[in-house]
Amino acid sequence: MPKQNLSRRLSLLQKSGYLGGETLHRGNNRRVYWVAGKHYPVARSTLAHDLIAAHLSINLLSAGNAPLLTHNQNVPGNVATDRRTWTQDAPASTSSHCADGLLWQPNNAAVIVEVELSPKTSNRLATILRSHADRIGATNDPASHVLYLTTRSVGQLIARAWRSNGHAADHPAGMQIIHAVDDTTLDILPNFATIPIPA
Repeated sequence: MPKQNLSRRLSLLQKSGYLGGETLHRGNNRRVYWVAGKHYPVARSTLAHDLIAAHLSINLLSAGNAPLLTHNQNVPGNVATDRRTWTQDAPASTSSHCADGLLWQPNNAAVIVEVELSPKTSNRLATILRSHADRIGATNDPASHVLYLTTRSVGQLIARAWRSNGHAADHPAGMQIIHAVDDTTLDILPNFATIPIPA
């Protein structure tokens, strides 16, 4: 079915009450639809975050995205191409921040993964980063490092906060921030780039 016809039918189904829908991007008018009686009970920004997180988790599991896991050149190349798994984060401590997911590498090391599309307050961000830093190398809830997939502007804020809160000194290889999402459209970028931690 041509894309234009499909869009027209989806629009008619929504107007008739059979589908619910929400526009995620203004620029290219991307929409998500669901069965009308089962509304997705979240804000548009949260829905966009969830869909982007799902997409990026698939990217991380793909062997074709090995560069995402050659973290600071410290992860052996064969680890990046071997099979990985994705699980929900379930921190051992109830006071720890629950990340968007855990990426398990073949050597059984867990990578804390966050998808961040909008800035948090400085206090909230400091609390989350402290929680993640406490888990790096811990005995009861260990993680090898933290991986943030972000827009450029949010990634730069996170990089500065990681440095200014002392985590870069405590865990020099503990954080990787990747510009993976366009700041304006929230499209996933075809070419990812690392955002460096300031010196």
